[in-house]
Amino acid sequence: MKLYPYLLILLILAGNASAECKEKECMTTEYKFQQDEGTWHTFYYNEVFNIGTNWYIIFDYPSGKNDDNISFEFATGLSKVHVYDPDKGTDSISFPGSSFTEEIFNLELYVNITGPDGSDGEFVLNIHVNKPPADDMLYLWGGMTVFWVAIGSYVLYLSNKLNELNSKVEKK
Repeated sequence: MKLYPYLLILLILAGNASAECKEKECMTTEYKFQQDEGTWHTFYYNEVFNIGTNWYIIFDYPSGKNDDNISFEFATGLSKVHVYDPDKGTDSISFPGSSFTEEIFNLELYVNITGPDGSDGEFVLNIHVNKPPADDMLYLWGGMTVFWVAIGSYVLYLSNKLNELNSKVEKK
C-alpha cells in the first residue's frame, strides 16, 4: 500500500518532464542559402514552434566567414541578432516558449545576413506556431484516479472493520 503514493508521484513528475533537443539531428527542416559569391549557409530548425517550449535554429558558419551578423525577425516584430563567433563552426539561437500566446500558421521569419560591406543576403522561413493541448486532462485523470483509489481503500478499510466487528459479536 505504501507503493501507491510513490508510484503516483513518479507518474506526475514523469508526465511533466520534457527534453528539448538542441542538436541538428532533432531538427525537422534543413534550409540552405547561397550568397551571390557562392558561399553556403545551412540552417536547421523545426517547422513547428510549440508554445511553452524553447524553439531553436541551428546554423553552420560558412568557411572564411567570421565577421558577419545574422538577424532573425518574425513578422510579429520579435527579433534577435547573432554575431558570428570565429571559434565555432556551428552555433544556434533560441526563442523562448513564451514568445507567442496563440496559434499562427505560416508565420514568416525574416533572416538577414549582414557583413562588413552591408547585406550579404536575406530570405524568409515559414514556421507554424502551435498551441499544444492543455495539461488539464492529465491533472483531471490523475485527480480522479487518486479520488477513486482513496474511496476504494476506505471501502476496503470499512469492510475489514465491519468483518472484525461481526467476528467479535459472533464470539459473544
